[in-house]
Amino acid sequence: MRRRTAHALTATALTAAAFAGPVAGAVAAAELGTAGFAPGDFAALEVWPKSASPGATVTVNTTACGHGSRAEGDASTVGAGRFRLAPGTRKEVVVGQFQVAHDTRPGSYGIGVTCANGKFATGDLVVTERGPQGHVNTGVGGGTTTTTDPARIAAGAVVLAAAAVGGTWLLRRRASGTRS
Repeated sequence: MRRRTAHALTATALTAAAFAGPVAGAVAAAELGTAGFAPGDFAALEVWPKSASPGATVTVNTTACGHGSRAEGDASTVGAGRFRLAPGTRKEVVVGQFQVAHDTRPGSYGIGVTCANGKFATGDLVVTERGPQGHVNTGVGGGTTTTTDPARIAAGAVVLAAAAVGGTWLLRRRASGTRS
């Protein structure tokens, strides 16, 4: 009875893992100790930035795939789906990018990579709240503009020049002692 239960659980877990994708299937198989996976078959996946807001572009890299290799990543947990990794500028590193979906909720998400050589790499991405975007409605209005009006600048310069000339004239008149 005990053996049948173990077989049934293993079959159920592997079937569910097959529908969840290649990385999830490998993780499930490794946890169950089947399919020839050992804990050392999983390498680290560097995720940069480690935390990102929805809509941000995230870069991942790993050395698990070896020199000149390629890989496929799975970021469906953050709504990005699958993405490709290619050899990077550093030796033995593959690099790829994906964009976090705009409707992804804050939390920690697992990202996985399956290398062409059969190895796997996993890493975590923390999705944060999206910061404020756009204009802030303060009720003041007209406080800033993105355009400049040459006519207004010239008029302002004329007013300042007139004030300087008038002020100088009044000070000189006062110093000479003449009054009208």
